[in-house]
Amino acid sequence: QRWKFLIQPADSEAVLNTKVEFSRRGSPDAYTLDPVRPEIVEPYGLPAPTVNHYTAASAIRQKIGALAGRKETQARDIWDLDHLIRTTAADPRPLPAKLAGVLGEAAERVLEMPFADYQAQVVPYLTAEHQELFGNATAWERMRDLVLGKLLELQK
Repeated sequence: QRWKFLIQPADSEAVLNTKVEFSRRGSPDAYTLDPVRPEIVEPYGLPAPTVNHYTAASAIRQKIGALAGRKETQARDIWDLDHLIRTTAADPRPLPAKLAGVLGEAAERVLEMPFADYQAQVVPYLTAEHQELFGNATAWERMRDLVLGKLLELQK
């Protein structure tokens, strides 16, 4: 379920287009109730709401499944996995048997994804600062290597 709405801080005329996506997939231990990190909402002059969100381990499992299971591989799945691996200490194990069985397919998809697809599918949605950091072939290769390494580690 996806809600799209506008946010306008009380002390500003600026309007922020945003969306919130809801998913009811997974077991209750797949998500947790936490406040939104302050650095996300502070630039908009908003208080930090408390929301349910997937745990990092659950998000990693979900992204591995998406990477292996989509008819057409999406570079955003590799981007998301790289981000989750780099910024959390989450361990998605134990993996459900079905997911453990597709780790090889997920690894193949990582190897097959060219920089041009990443550049077209992900880079335009990054901030200018992040485009400078992550919008080049070297950064893409580093992301692919990290994700591939994690997938191979999970196969052991």
